[in-house]
Amino acid sequence: MISTLSLVGILLLAGFVFAGALGASTQAPPLPVIPRATFDITCYGAVGDGRIMNTAAIQKAVDAAADAGGGTVRVPAGKFLTGPFKLASCINLHLQRGAVILISDDLARHPVLSNRYQDCISASEAHDVEISGHGVIDGQGAAWWGAFRSKPGMTHRPFLVRLSNCRRVLVAGVTLRNSPMFHLAPQSCTDVTIRGIHIYAPSDSPNTDGIDPSGWNFLISGCSIDTGDDNIAIKPVAKRRPGNKNFRIQNCVFAHGHGCSIGSGTAGGIEDVTVSHCTFRQTDSGIRIKTGRDRGGLLQNVTYENLKMTEVQNPIYIIDYYPERTAPKNPATEKPGPVTRRTPVNKNITIRNVTATDCATAGTIRGLPEMPIENVTLSNVSLATETGMKIYHARGVRFENSKITVRKGERLITCDAQVAGLE
Repeated sequence: MISTLSLVGILLLAGFVFAGALGASTQAPPLPVIPRATFDITCYGAVGDGRIMNTAAIQKAVDAAADAGGGTVRVPAGKFLTGPFKLASCINLHLQRGAVILISDDLARHPVLSNRYQDCISASEAHDVEISGHGVIDGQGAAWWGAFRSKPGMTHRPFLVRLSNCRRVLVAGVTLRNSPMFHLAPQSCTDVTIRGIHIYAPSDSPNTDGIDPSGWNFLISGCSIDTGDDNIAIKPVAKRRPGNKNFRIQNCVFAHGHGCSIGSGTAGGIEDVTVSHCTFRQTDSGIRIKTGRDRGGLLQNVTYENLKMTEVQNPIYIIDYYPERTAPKNPATEKPGPVTRRTPVNKNITIRNVTATDCATAGTIRGLPEMPIENVTLSNVSLATETGMKIYHARGVRFENSKITVRKGERLITCDAQVAGLE
């Protein structure tokens, strides 16, 4: 696992921290408004010795703040062992330097609700929610990972932080580590800012996604994420159209994990996504869009720019067969399927100013015979890889001032694809 200092060093050395990266024409999401009152959890009986259970004391502090109209729930230095607890509107859960919220790894302390364990820290239908500071939220996930490996069909594991249908959210500065499953899941949320957080889990820990956002108007910036699954994965939202809109991911560092993903699935639609000024090292993928015939929607207006990748398995991986093992081995033998509301429609994708070195493959762009991927532009893209790029079932793929350098085989393998501009 790469340390915090190493990740920060990669970011600085890469030169990918840019002042004014938001640009003059974009507007940051509105931040939560938190009343000035403070509620220290130790005043409600919490003890930071790493042994005493503090679930009731922490929840009591949150409830007191909520009853007073909101405020900061302060977690001082110490190790505060706890089971699941819930946040509320107008609450800032603030972890001071040296503070650790230690989630109990005793599965029996996690209630089961609707066939899933209660999430460790959660909020639902809340507004003005903040999690901040320089402390740590540790999910102690090893016990959960072991149980999952021994019984993959076990009850759904909890997320470390899950915020559902919330408005005006800020998560800043904190470290999230070793979640039982996903680390931070703001689901169907509006106006969300996530900045300067650090997320870590072993590279072989199952389904430990870093950030899994869905909703409208997100800014994710300056984060370092080193996990066992997707570093970031924009998830589908089927009940509102467009299901996801206005995402900016910038100045982030990804190590191990599966890269910066969209999916799996695009049901409900996803549009207006920009990923910029990020670095990837030893991730499974860099740019990753994954969906399938039974989980698609309209994906459009997606831009990836100013990215640097090193030792990435698949720098560019856009596929309408997820998982890929479901795809026919020979794309020339594929038969078109019916076009339905769940057919993936991927178009207007721009990839520019991207450098990838020491990578296994240049990647894959693979649509469906009944719905090819459309209008993909690769501008100022340089890929130095072991093997070339596969492009199947695609229209309007254009290379501009770009190159693919391979150690063996063809640079480009195509089938049912209109590709231009690669000399």
